[in-house]
Amino acid sequence: MSNFNKDAGKFISLIKGAKLTQAYRIDQVDRKKHKDPLLAGFFGLNKINELLNKDKATGLRIYYGLDIDGDGKRDKKFVLVAVDADGNDILPSAENQFAKDQPADDILATDTYCPFDCPKSNPLNSDKEDDNG
Repeated sequence: MSNFNKDAGKFISLIKGAKLTQAYRIDQVDRKKHKDPLLAGFFGLNKINELLNKDKATGLRIYYGLDIDGDGKRDKKFVLVAVDADGNDILPSAENQFAKDQPADDILATDTYCPFDCPKSNPLNSDKEDDNG
């Protein structure tokens, strides 16, 4: 069975998830000296479903991106794309790929990021149990 099937991935415990995200926060703040490191991004269900409804899509790939827009900040971003059973990204057709820098419904990004648009504190985004509610 291909690694790129509709059941790829595994569920983990909240404790494991909290350890993973805490290690990332510590790395970003302590080692890399980021004041407000990017913790997460939000993508709406309808947009995710548009990607998953692509012909031959079996899942999503999440790329890390870096927005260097001249403001002196290297802003981390996430880029989502549908993937087929062979592990190939499902991209715009060849004639549309680089013709113009026009948005299409093949590649998804967001402007809703934590820590700026965060949920109440929880074990995945904070060392505190609940300081927002």
